[in-house]
Amino acid sequence: MNVKNNNFSSKPKQISQATLQILLKVFGELNKVNLIVASDMELPINIAKNFETSGLKHYEVFFKPIDKLFPDTNKDTCIKNNLICLLKDYDMIMIGYKNQLKLIDKDLVKKILYQRKQKPLFFVDCGIPGNININVGKIPNCFLFDLNDLEQLYSSWIQNNSIHEDANRELYDIELKSLIDSFFDKLNLNLEQKLIFEKRINSLIQKNNNEIKYSLIKFLKNF
Repeated sequence: MNVKNNNFSSKPKQISQATLQILLKVFGELNKVNLIVASDMELPINIAKNFETSGLKHYEVFFKPIDKLFPDTNKDTCIKNNLICLLKDYDMIMIGYKNQLKLIDKDLVKKILYQRKQKPLFFVDCGIPGNININVGKIPNCFLFDLNDLEQLYSSWIQNNSIHEDANRELYDIELKSLIDSFFDKLNLNLEQKLIFEKRINSLIQKNNNEIKYSLIKFLKNF
């Protein structure tokens, strides 16, 4: 998804829960995810606080202006190189600065992915109007959302009864999860469709427990 407007969300908890759902789908487990937050605004920091106890592998916050993040750097090229060195070890990157500088573009992200050996990257653009070029979202293994994207996803899932307060809960066993992922690939579903489908299945399993789970495994093995 791409950054669409300048509006800021006022729902940090909902945004963080939607983010956790996507992280589970992209990375499989939250304890594999390294998060960095870089911003000079309060809202991204408030959103990020909701991740402190979510089970992420590593969590780091830089609450300072961009010129303070790299105090000895003056040239744009040097800033880009420093950003690559800083961000390459993180799976989820939340970034948002008051200025309108596009700090992250396709060239920078491709260099980061190369150093990460194409391991996925998840960006949340919190800037005004945005610090990440929207073309970044078109790069394979790169996911780009803004705050409004995430709030809208959360609202959509709530309306479809497809999200739980406990965003860390994984109801699938290993065999069923593998079969469902294969099923999704065959149908060529996009990420949002996968998440909605997966949460509806989770809801069925929660209500009917093993009976539905075993029926799904039998069906998917024959699909």
